[in-house]
Amino acid sequence: MHLPSITIITKTMDIERKALFKNDVLHLVRILPIFVLYVVVMQRLFNTVCPFLALTHIPCPGCGLTHACIYLLQGKIGKSLQANPTAIFWVLSILLFLIDRYIKPLKIKPFPVLFSVTAGITVVYYIYHLAFFFS
Repeated sequence: MHLPSITIITKTMDIERKALFKNDVLHLVRILPIFVLYVVVMQRLFNTVCPFLALTHIPCPGCGLTHACIYLLQGKIGKSLQANPTAIFWVLSILLFLIDRYIKPLKIKPFPVLFSVTAGITVVYYIYHLAFFFS
């Protein structure tokens, strides 16, 4: 799967959104070394990047979410649902947020409610998962 380059993406943006996008990318580049260090240290010490799992030995609500999102973006929906079925809600929520922030503002700003509902679905799935698979 070929993703569009940043140049193609920025051509569809207005000047204000382009500046916002570049500023956000700059912030991400600045924190990337810290994130990489965190991942390496956690993986070496605990064999996981999840602090909740490392401390409690119980998976957190987000465990499997990264793999699920990657599978979903690769079109492997079955594997995505097995890894964490809430990934589809997170990907759709984030995609809508990115469209609103960088491409075209939405008339309705559903994000606080949308992210709250998505988090609620994730917690409900987590409780179900713990009750039936870890009991």
